Amino acid sequence: MPDLKDRITGRVSLLLRWLFPAVMLVFLIHNLSTIGWMQVWNARPRTVGFYLIQCLPYGVQPVSEWLIFRRLLDVSGQLPLSVLFRKRYLNSVLVEYSGETYFFFWAQKKLRLTRDNLLHVVRESALLSGGAGLAMVWVVVLIFLLSSGASLPLLTGSRHWMLLGASTLPLLPCLVLMVAGARLTRLTRQEMLSTFGIHFARSFVTLILEFASWWLSDALPSAFVCFEFVALRLIVTRLPLVPGKDILFVGLGLEAAGMMDLSRPKVAATLIIMAAFQQVMDFAVVSVSWLITHLRADRSATSHRP
Repeated sequence: MPDLKDRITGRVSLLLRWLFPAVMLVFLIHNLSTIGWMQVWNARPRTVGFYLIQCLPYGVQPVSEWLIFRRLLDVSGQLPLSVLFRKRYLNSVLVEYSGETYFFFWAQKKLRLTRDNLLHVVRESALLSGGAGLAMVWVVVLIFLLSSGASLPLLTGSRHWMLLGASTLPLLPCLVLMVAGARLTRLTRQEMLSTFGIHFARSFVTLILEFASWWLSDALPSAFVCFEFVALRLIVTRLPLVPGKDILFVGLGLEAAGMMDLSRPKVAATLIIMAAFQQVMDFAVVSVSWLITHLRADRSATSHRP
């Protein structure tokens, strides 16, 4: 009976996990059809710099985590960067934190680390990452409060506070971890602060690169509106346990363009290209390299057979 209950729960969870992105995708296709596919294609960004800069945000998170784990696990030279790219990929296409699960089992097997110490490092890094991302959200909110030029309805109305309230959830475990210290973690406060700092710097660099993308796209009328769209993306990415965040952001971006009387074809083209670049990079950097690794392993196993 418990097995049947667990099986039903798992299937319902899987259905809900894929249902939301599927509904959002249908909604986006309908919206884009309303705008006109040729209009969207003709409104695509023309600046070469826009396309060149799309590759940069993809590597920011893996590189920052590579720096963190090398230091906290004391495995300098033993941790390939490709593993962190796979971790990022799994988090984006499967359940949130599935990448952490993959990395935990990979590191336990390949690096021969104790299970307890590895669990603390992976868990605490994830919690501090959530806290750093939230801190960046509040920095962005402070900028909006100090300025009078906010024009994006999604960031000034009740929806903004709903999104912001939901994105505040990752702060709670992060605060508990910092206050409790050695009672909950094996990391020193200095290690936690440095880890938090790297995650915060990663969020800042990502924000700057996304701002540059919008600025070079020529889809938005001013630097402040570019900043508003970057802020909206930042808030969406901090929503916990929400599947299909990229699709959700594209939908919210199109809705915002309509509310602000912006060029919907230009905004749609920019959103689609930015999202598509991530998929292309996933395929080129992760999927292909992973396939090559498995093919080499199979050939090596075959060649050693008697």
